[in-house]
Amino acid sequence: MNKTSIVILAHNQLQLTHLCLESIRRNTPEPYEIIVVDNGSTDPTYPYLQAQEDVNLVRNETNLGFAKGCNQGWEVSSGDTVLFLNNDTIVTPEWLTRMLRVLNSDEYIGMVGPVTNYASGQQKIPVSYTRLEEADAFASEHVAKHEGQSLEVRRVVGFCMLVKRKVLDEVGVFDERFGLGNYEDDDLCLRVLNSGYKIRVVYDSFVHHFGHMTMGILKDSNLGELLSVNREKAKQKWGRDIHSLIYKEPASFAIVVPIGPLTSVRLLERTISIVGSLANEWVAIDMGATVDTLHAIAEVTSNVVAVDSLATNGDLGNPWTEVKSLTSGTFLFWVNPGEEMSANDLRKLEGLKLLLDESTDAVSMLLHLESDETGHPISTVRRNRLVRRGADFGWNGVVHEFVMGPGSVIKECNVALTIGKYTSL
Repeated sequence: MNKTSIVILAHNQLQLTHLCLESIRRNTPEPYEIIVVDNGSTDPTYPYLQAQEDVNLVRNETNLGFAKGCNQGWEVSSGDTVLFLNNDTIVTPEWLTRMLRVLNSDEYIGMVGPVTNYASGQQKIPVSYTRLEEADAFASEHVAKHEGQSLEVRRVVGFCMLVKRKVLDEVGVFDERFGLGNYEDDDLCLRVLNSGYKIRVVYDSFVHHFGHMTMGILKDSNLGELLSVNREKAKQKWGRDIHSLIYKEPASFAIVVPIGPLTSVRLLERTISIVGSLANEWVAIDMGATVDTLHAIAEVTSNVVAVDSLATNGDLGNPWTEVKSLTSGTFLFWVNPGEEMSANDLRKLEGLKLLLDESTDAVSMLLHLESDETGHPISTVRRNRLVRRGADFGWNGVVHEFVMGPGSVIKECNVALTIGKYTSL
């Protein structure tokens, strides 16, 4: 059975840690392990934690910060999912049950968080209780009103983040450059998004959060100063304000598909079904397609640009002015009938949409030309298959890639297209 590793940081504030642990034990029927990283506590927190038989304890002599502490907890964790939880939280009935339900409802949901009384962004909700003893009753009432509801968002706050282990294996854990804390959760959210995973807030899971309790007692730090310093660190890392990237409008793709007299309708329809989720719009390049092929492409677009099929052995003439006039997508994505993409590559390309802007002229991708009997590629080349619609480009019809003008900025990515049973155009 799957298990959740609950990673909690503690720095003094024994009473808060005790309340947090007791609420987990009381309200979590699912299999879990508790890992507490004690970040240099000087009150009785450490001996208290030593006495807790169900706690896997990691001890630091000094406060190494939120990111480092969480990463230490991650290193000793063994769960299929990992939950990073502040010690100034009280969990309520079915909190984890409902987050796990949403997290596991879609292969590409990578991270979820609950609603709460105290957080920035879309997780904060109004609460009616004034005493901590009333939190469970409020949560039960709230859950009943919002049964099964969740919302796709761009970020959740680090006080309570549930993440699939495979996602952390891929994108990495917290960036320790952020020291004592702030912005490391935004940084992780952005990496999750850029890998094409989704983030959701679970409206029928409620966790009480006291808020900034540990930060408030740190003698050597000031919350405002930490925010300012780490905001600048994030900007230096990403090249611009991190929140502008988190909430950036994704690039749009106009998929360009060539169709000719030998194009297989079956392969065309299969390619359309596979890459269709990426398409904001389609345009077909007609090089003498049959009536059946034209009928098949008409299912997704009426944008068809005709070119002379006798002149396509090296280039397409110059259809690009018309292609640009028929489309509005930020980028043109050339896909041949018979080419396929794995589900993981589709997911990564969705994430790439958040990374692309006017600073990129083209994207080179991998093209698997041959595969062995097990399906593993044995011959791979790199081709410019994504091009910004307004960039300076031409086309090489022999190797099927966009040819870029002088000074063009080409971004490399390891997303792959695979040639299946390719039928000549």
